[in-house]
Amino acid sequence: MSASGQTVMERLHKNGITATDIATQFWCERQMELNCLHKPAPTKAMEKGSRMHEAWQLKVRVPIALEPRSYPDFLYKTAYENYMTISSLREKGVGREVMVYGSLNGYRVSGKIDELRMKDGKATIVEDKTVRQGMPIDEPHTRPHVVQIMLYRKLLEDIRSRSYSYENFANVFRLKGSKLTDDFVKDLKELKLKEEYLGLEGMWMKMFNEMYSMPELSDELHIRYVDRYRNVDVSEITVRYDREALGKNLMHAMQYWRGERESAPVIEAENWKCKPCKFFGKECKVWWTGG
Repeated sequence: MSASGQTVMERLHKNGITATDIATQFWCERQMELNCLHKPAPTKAMEKGSRMHEAWQLKVRVPIALEPRSYPDFLYKTAYENYMTISSLREKGVGREVMVYGSLNGYRVSGKIDELRMKDGKATIVEDKTVRQGMPIDEPHTRPHVVQIMLYRKLLEDIRSRSYSYENFANVFRLKGSKLTDDFVKDLKELKLKEEYLGLEGMWMKMFNEMYSMPELSDELHIRYVDRYRNVDVSEITVRYDREALGKNLMHAMQYWRGERESAPVIEAENWKCKPCKFFGKECKVWWTGG
């Protein structure tokens, strides 16, 4: 709780935490906080990365051609696309852009897995990161990505095991009684879906049931680094899922979200991260010497 009486979530104007938020804490927690507070416009590099992710997704499936008219419509489209993605994993051995949800210390958490791929009979998580040419693939750069992909593995397993179930999701997102717009339902009927799946709750139940019955998850996690301008693989690292290490990292991360400590800047040995930061010398002057 801050001096103003606000929680961290209230101060940052957030109603949930993303896997990216937590990962970024392990790059620079202060930068993550300032991004939430100031919401700067996307950089050209970020926009390029988003376009590449969209192109990769289209190689596997075509997103549902429906235009949501309301928030319940949007939630329905998310559930339908996720269901189709998990189905693609079964049918084609690969699925991209898989949404996962969960809870950490009572806080709502969500994330989007870049790729699930069948390997040796198990569903394997692959995370794609776009990088500039010449960027070192060393521990300070890979640290947040390792946390992120391990968190994805945990969230996915929590759903498969029903530790986080449809009922948990429905309560948090208040699905009960939510109605789709009439025009959206008309569009859905063109997809020839069964009547039981034309409602918001029915579609999310179908999606969760599909995730409950997913193949066993591999403990071998892959992070693939791709040149953001040439769209060619630069490097790939393999990470072994470590529940204990992830637990320690999440414990540290959640201390910030619970308001038990202030956001931490980078350590002095890694203050080389500051120079390209858009907040350096402005909102953040921890390692600023002027000039």
